Amino acid sequence: MEPAPVTRFRKYLQIKTVQPTPDYAACTEFLIEQAKEIGLEYQIHECVKGKPIVILKSIGTDPTLKTIMFSSHTDVVPVFEDKWDYPPFAAERVKLENGNYNIYARGAQDMKVTGSAYLEALRNLKSSGKHHKRTIIALFAPDEEIYSIEGMDMFVNTEEFKDLNVGFDIDEGDPSFNDETFFFTAERVTCPVAFTAYGNTGHGSQFIEGTAIEKIMPVINEIIQFRTKQHNIIKHYGPLELIHQGEVTSANLTMLSGGTQVNVVPASYTATFDFRVTPNVNFLEFCQYLKDLAAKNDVKIEFLSKTTGNPVTEYSESDPFMASLQRTLKKHNKKPRHIIMSAATDARFVRRAGIPAVGINPMLNHKQLAHDHNEYVDESEFLKSITFYEDLMIELANTD
Repeated sequence: MEPAPVTRFRKYLQIKTVQPTPDYAACTEFLIEQAKEIGLEYQIHECVKGKPIVILKSIGTDPTLKTIMFSSHTDVVPVFEDKWDYPPFAAERVKLENGNYNIYARGAQDMKVTGSAYLEALRNLKSSGKHHKRTIIALFAPDEEIYSIEGMDMFVNTEEFKDLNVGFDIDEGDPSFNDETFFFTAERVTCPVAFTAYGNTGHGSQFIEGTAIEKIMPVINEIIQFRTKQHNIIKHYGPLELIHQGEVTSANLTMLSGGTQVNVVPASYTATFDFRVTPNVNFLEFCQYLKDLAAKNDVKIEFLSKTTGNPVTEYSESDPFMASLQRTLKKHNKKPRHIIMSAATDARFVRRAGIPAVGINPMLNHKQLAHDHNEYVDESEFLKSITFYEDLMIELANTD
């Protein structure tokens, strides 16, 4: 018989909140329905019309205390349906030879599984009658998969966010591919940059000098060399390289454009790079390096995001909230590993607002398939994560 939490999780997965046209209306309706069933207060805030931030609250016995926020996002990335073995929005429950089940759907790992675990943890807390001093907030934000420009990036600067009085935030993490539980107090900065070179044009049969491609190529070559050097720093970790990626800066040429037809030398070329800048380096100094590289080669540079820094949450077991996190990990016999998140999450905006934030996902021994074909979650790990979050909520919300 299918467990009730799994049924509700699958219903959430079946809502097509897929970019670029996510069905946020259906998602909001589902979340409010859950809030009413569980007995949570709820509110909706839109920084941009049609982009709802859904806020669910379990009110603490002392509402004057700083609150504990559990954050997630509701949108998911697009799919290539022909590459999937199961329909990506059917949330099919597939039985394995060992008797366990996998649930296949876009968002199964990133990150509806976490939002669902929050809901089920709150459901258990409410039904058990357990009290907690601090108010617990479950926040569901839009547009994380497209840089959160009209989501958390804007919301943290509003009076409505300040009124939540958040003292500590739990956000998304990665399921572990081994028996360790990864937690993150920092992440790499997403830094998309476009370099555009302008040069002489003319007939494709001529040896034209000062062309755009001659200017852009040294920039591309230097960044590729930089990428290789960064990768070499962590290659020796072998199978564990993945968990060390956050310690270095990645660089990938993701777009290269120029030219109108084959026999015309292009007047311009644009190379766009996706940089993920480690907090181990000074972000502004890295940006200056890119500016200098562009200037040296007579190339225009454009930073495609407005990021100016990368705050890190200080980790110390003497901190009461961090101590509560560690107690929960110990209670569940977790092997914690403190690492830098290699990708970007909404926690970066919370940190920029001066609030400590930790990303975590308690699921173990799991193939990592975020944004991949045939994304799935191990049902048994999902169910275990509910208990973990339930205990974490109580620990954090009763922290002095």
